Amino acid sequence: MIVSGIKLKNWKNFRDVDTLLKERVFVVGPNASGKSNFLDAFRFLKDIAKTGGGLQKAVTDRGGISKIRCLAARKYPDVELEISLSEFGSDLAKWKYSIGIKQETKGV
Repeated sequence: MIVSGIKLKNWKNFRDVDTLLKERVFVVGPNASGKSNFLDAFRFLKDIAKTGGGLQKAVTDRGGISKIRCLAARKYPDVELEISLSEFGSDLAKWKYSIGIKQETKGV
């Protein structure tokens, strides 16, 4: 199986990303265009799933939800990630995994 798609909402400097992926992907662009932030979405999901990890640790390791959330997304503050998994050579998603993170106000 391969990761065949990713959706990011309010992830770091991305307000909204929805892209299909193939067996091989090249991430290129000028400095400070978001390449590392895009790849960190995959590291974040790995950190959630690994032994000793979890959502709280993955968020804390990145400096908290305020460091993850896109600053340009004030009206919709929730952070969402979704990946699609497909069989090799197929464009049809066999599995989809989604996670949404909501920042609580202080004192709640």
